[in-house]
Amino acid sequence: MGLTDSIKALFGGASDKAGDAAAAASKAGAKAKEAAESAAGTTAAAATGTADQAKDVAAKAAAAAADLAAQAKGAVSGVADQHGDKVTDAVSSASAFVNDKTGGKAEPVTTKVEDVTAKAVDALKSTPTPPAAAE
Repeated sequence: MGLTDSIKALFGGASDKAGDAAAAASKAGAKAKEAAESAAGTTAAAATGTADQAKDVAAKAAAAAADLAAQAKGAVSGVADQHGDKVTDAVSSASAFVNDKTGGKAEPVTTKVEDVTAKAVDALKSTPTPPAAAE
């Protein structure tokens, strides 16, 4: 038997083993697919009950969050009533400083910051300023 025959025999045996492995893998894949389909059916049935429980928990959490938000706004309103003007004045001073140092290049940004700050402070006050009447 020559070198060529030995190489053919070696690769032929490997090819046969690879074919056997592929067949075994195919069988294993089919069994895995069956198991996955079965598990999916079982999981879907269990998930329906779990989804209902999750909705109930989410509703309770949302109600608790709304209650805490109302309490927090109540606590912050007093601070905004007392010190809101100081906050807006400080932001205005900082904006003027930035505008001075940048030669007015940042004015569009600082103006927006001042507007947002004023709206935020007003929204936190216990009695917000009524909107200006249209002329």
